[in-house]
Amino acid sequence: MLQKTNPVKAAWRSLRKGFVAVAFFSLFLNLLMLAGPIYMLQVYDRVLTSQNSDTLIALSLLLAGVFVVIACLDLIRMRILGRLAARFEMTVGTPVLASAMQRRVQGEAATGENLVEDVNGFREFISGTTLTAFFDAPWIPIYLLMLYVLHPLLGLLGLAGALMLTAMALINNTRAHQPMQQAAQARGRSDALFRTGDNNAELIHALGMKSDLVRRWTALQVDAHNHKSRAADRIASFSVMSKTVRMGLQSAALGLGAALAITGETTAGVMIAATIVLARALAPIDQLIGQWRTFLAARGSYAKIKSLTEEYAETPPNLHLPRAFKSLDVKIAQAGPPRALNATLRGIDFSLTAGDVLAIIGQSGSGKTTLGKMLAGIWHPQRGEVLLDGSPMSKWNHEDLGKQIGYLPQDVELFDGTIRENIGRFSVAIDDAEVLRAAREAGVHELISSLPDGYETRIGQGFFLSGGQRQRLALARALYGDPFVMVLDEPNSDLDAEGEKALRDAILAAQARGSITVVMTHRPATLQAANKVMVLRNGSQTQFGDKDDVLKVNSRNVLKSPTQRASARNPALHLRDDNLITGAAQ
Repeated sequence: MLQKTNPVKAAWRSLRKGFVAVAFFSLFLNLLMLAGPIYMLQVYDRVLTSQNSDTLIALSLLLAGVFVVIACLDLIRMRILGRLAARFEMTVGTPVLASAMQRRVQGEAATGENLVEDVNGFREFISGTTLTAFFDAPWIPIYLLMLYVLHPLLGLLGLAGALMLTAMALINNTRAHQPMQQAAQARGRSDALFRTGDNNAELIHALGMKSDLVRRWTALQVDAHNHKSRAADRIASFSVMSKTVRMGLQSAALGLGAALAITGETTAGVMIAATIVLARALAPIDQLIGQWRTFLAARGSYAKIKSLTEEYAETPPNLHLPRAFKSLDVKIAQAGPPRALNATLRGIDFSLTAGDVLAIIGQSGSGKTTLGKMLAGIWHPQRGEVLLDGSPMSKWNHEDLGKQIGYLPQDVELFDGTIRENIGRFSVAIDDAEVLRAAREAGVHELISSLPDGYETRIGQGFFLSGGQRQRLALARALYGDPFVMVLDEPNSDLDAEGEKALRDAILAAQARGSITVVMTHRPATLQAANKVMVLRNGSQTQFGDKDDVLKVNSRNVLKSPTQRASARNPALHLRDDNLITGAAQ
């Protein structure tokens, strides 16, 4: 059952009280802004006619005090918005990250998407000047009312100008929305290619692909630039038009005020005051039109993170079950990557008990990695179950299950942090004794000890590790916490002879503690530590049983021709399933 309240929507709603406070300060700010026009009205209609300098000084001092109050209120308003923006970012950060990781687990990562940029962009929108224009806009009627008080014709002119600029803002939104979306999508594609090129620079250099990829990236950049320029041109056109209209309206107000003053219906002070009031009334609309691109980008970012957290919402934690210690039962009728149209695994049925070591062998594409992810609890079968001590993995509390799984994937990733933190899985309370035990079992303690900072050596800041060293550190991470189920996917692909021996020793040590170890492998040497073997072919389990029985049967099936017998006598030929099994049997 998915969570009922979207965390992004809830975070936005949680800012309501803060927005009420901002609106409260905005009300007083806009009321105090009338001090300027009133000052001009008094200067022209009282001071100039009375020639009283004391009145001028008193009015000027009073206006200066009002401006100080306005500055303080505006500062408070901006500080409130800044703190609301920080609260929003901190509140949505965790669910957005969790949803992004959940999407990745389900194999649905969006190309070129930068969710951190989206969250930061919406935070900037909350704390920026665009949002203050929205808070100032509701008080436009106050200024129009004052214009009407000065003279009804001035009020009608202001109302017509406000309606005209509002219509331009709405048209601007309609005209710019689609190009902005297209620009964001095109930019996402170019950013994705840039990151891919940066992450695979060595491969690109070795294959001579740099020039071609640079040309492709440039073409994507041009496409993104064209869409962005089209949107920017439309927004700029409306911005220039709105400024022109606003200046025309101010001049019209000045001219109308002068005409009314000539006829004696108003005074010169009213003429000047009306011009200032009209400028203040139209300023929020003009500001919104000028910053409409920021608003559209923020709206797009909000929709994106909201949609992500809705589609990949965190499920409530399951019941805490006791730590498993007996068995792993696998009954898969049909399974594959989440949302995949085709099943990559069919008819998988086997059971393991504490202390078993299972070697899964098969050609590339036979489904070993997919099965490994099922056994590690990353994916769940579409039809069938993977049971731990009789309880389906899908029913376990995810954090509890993770502590009982030791997973070493084919593509090893270490995280920015110390070696100690990486082995200790970045736990809040890392058990140093467990880190040391895991490192010793993985045969990497001596390597770590030889480093200047030992276990506190930070990975990701210029410190280079070979593929084999990274694999052994990842093995130590898998061993941390004495997990009940170890799933090792091609754990020796980058290991030398010393590393292979450390891997076998680690598997035997886990077996002695009563752990279940499942190894996906192409190498016969890994089979030495196994007591059970499974053969996968085209996603189906063709054989499962004790190692000697399975290898004996396959040896008889394989050795049918002189060529095959010659291949079996050469242990180096282990790339195919049949040769692998034969080499192990020999």
